[in-house]
Amino acid sequence: MDIVVMVSQVLLYVCFSVLLGSFLLLLVPSNNRPEVIIRKRMLFISAITLPIFAFIPVLDIIVLIAPRLGLFESIKIVLTTYSVGNAWNFTLFGSAILVFLIVIARSNEKRIFAFLGMILTVGLILTIAWSSHAGSINPTTGIISHFVHLTAVSLWVGILFVVGWCAINYNNWIEFLSWFSQVAFGCLVATGLSGLLLTDVLVEGYTDAWMVSYGQGLLIKHLFLLPLVFYAFINGFIVKYKLSNDATFNPIPWVRVESLILFVIFMITAVFSQQSPPHGNYLTSDAVSPIFRLFHNGMIDSSSTIGFVINLDTVIFFILSILLMGLMALSFYKKASIIVSFLFSCLVVTSIYFMVMMATVVQ
Repeated sequence: MDIVVMVSQVLLYVCFSVLLGSFLLLLVPSNNRPEVIIRKRMLFISAITLPIFAFIPVLDIIVLIAPRLGLFESIKIVLTTYSVGNAWNFTLFGSAILVFLIVIARSNEKRIFAFLGMILTVGLILTIAWSSHAGSINPTTGIISHFVHLTAVSLWVGILFVVGWCAINYNNWIEFLSWFSQVAFGCLVATGLSGLLLTDVLVEGYTDAWMVSYGQGLLIKHLFLLPLVFYAFINGFIVKYKLSNDATFNPIPWVRVESLILFVIFMITAVFSQQSPPHGNYLTSDAVSPIFRLFHNGMIDSSSTIGFVINLDTVIFFILSILLMGLMALSFYKKASIIVSFLFSCLVVTSIYFMVMMATVVQ
């Protein structure tokens, strides 16, 4: 069931991204973006499956308590008394309105339709933030930070997804970059600040949390921000310079690479968000992450903390990380395929992760 929940959360985030990105691009004048084909069917599928994916964590709780209370009683209790169930009720209601809006929308009312759709989608993100781990620990800071975090990332990813995979040309690309760079920077800042608040709510001791699965996921997610910022810089500045000097340069593959890295971050978030956050007296021998055990197989208990040392392995992986970063930059210069560029990005993250793990010691 855990795998089903993780997959559902990835798809839920994709639905939010497709909806937010599509609605925003419909609001942007056609001379300020490339020509994109946003099919009504794509929006309809995203809207109608959104409450289904959002229901999977609710179903997980129902299945957990059903053996004691019975199926129908469990459904009733979860949907009427649990915050995750109450939040899903609003998700279902909001999604139904959004589906209805998509069905009745007319081609000559795109701007009104897009504006209302964007408001509804943001409202649906709020219902997900309401049912989050952070919201259950700290209803005010947790819900607000999760809402801002998911909204900013979904908007950023959504624009990249739609432009990267639905654009039929790269006309008006410089005009597109002039406003998207500002939006992406704003999303990056909002994501960073809200991420810090979320970490403060959910994690007691950032580095010590690496010993459990939630902390491992958080570390890997943050490491993927390095290639993300790299490609964001390329798409925001280097591509603009290249297009100014070479009108035949195709920028779309690099947008796709950036969107793939963001999708990986989505997947990592979906995986570790289903783990219990390291809050309170969480560290026991059984709670230690199997991945962390590969590097540190000694005694770990509630008094254990993480320190850092520099050794030969750390230096080797540091040098390897620098070389891989150079190859990642070279792949752009040589116009390599997006698979090659994406592979180098993953190798950079893997090398830095090994460097960090080799540098840690349990005290």
